Amino acid sequence: MRFGLAIVPGLLLLLAGCGNNATRYPIACPRPAILGEGADMTLYRAGAPADLTTLETDARLVRVEGGCGRGSNAIEMRLSVGFTVDRGPAYRGREVRLPWFVAVVDNRTQKVLSEQGFQDFVTFNPNETRASGMSQSVDITLPVGDARRAQDYTVYVSFRLNQEQLETNRRRGVR
Repeated sequence: MRFGLAIVPGLLLLLAGCGNNATRYPIACPRPAILGEGADMTLYRAGAPADLTTLETDARLVRVEGGCGRGSNAIEMRLSVGFTVDRGPAYRGREVRLPWFVAVVDNRTQKVLSEQGFQDFVTFNPNETRASGMSQSVDITLPVGDARRAQDYTVYVSFRLNQEQLETNRRRGVR
């Protein structure tokens, strides 16, 4: 019994050294996801029928990396996406422009709360038919409080596609 009483003051001193710094504890972070229908961007030579001989590039979003930190009544999220691009026989350049976006969705209503567009580039080395790269880092602020938690958000990333590219992705399905 005496041994247990001696431990209590020691624990109090140890806990007092922890302070009131909430950033020492992990915080909830919305999990980012790649939007299935927007994960691929296939480009063909303009004005030509879409086949293997007119394929310029075939790009894929392959991963999302990032994490969260605590802000003032908010979660500060930083993320970046990974790309893989295959060069087709019709492409003559070395640099590929990759337009993409991040959308924040309210899980309670399924409404898009915000959307930000970005553009990155992947460069092929000579005689290379596949290139990979990571996007710029993107910062997103998500308000939290009594009425809103991290679990109330979903963060999606997708290529910025035209209607024809979107229909092609829907036809062939998620790869």
